[in-house]
Amino acid sequence: MVVEMQMVMELAATVLATLGMIIDGGFSAIKKEGKNVFDLGEQAYWLTVVFNVVTWQVCFMGTAGMVFLTSSLTGGVCMTALMALNVLGGVIVYGDNFGGFKVISTLLCVWGFSSYLYGLHMKIEDEEQKNEDSTEIDEQQFVL
Repeated sequence: MVVEMQMVMELAATVLATLGMIIDGGFSAIKKEGKNVFDLGEQAYWLTVVFNVVTWQVCFMGTAGMVFLTSSLTGGVCMTALMALNVLGGVIVYGDNFGGFKVISTLLCVWGFSSYLYGLHMKIEDEEQKNEDSTEIDEQQFVL
């Protein structure tokens, strides 16, 4: 059900964005950009656009699947970690300026993700300790 809802939302967003671009003449601007602005040529530009659209759709479907299989908290935490990777990727690949706001937001994303992983680790350790304690109690009752 969650994946179906996500697909409907993505389809609606795609249709509305396409209609908006048709009405506003955005496709002609994209053609001009592919011919005149993009350094690697028009074919590489269109491949980049299509690849970008497909990868974002896969990313959003993966997030919906993660929410379906785990929890919305896990999906949110993983999206937060992806935001930090997006910022770092933009700095490394495109040479963006890594100013103060980007440093702070990246550190907060990493801190939040690390805190979540540490909390999850501690929860698993507590559950393992409880299982060991209950096993010891069961063994003592069996001996008596």
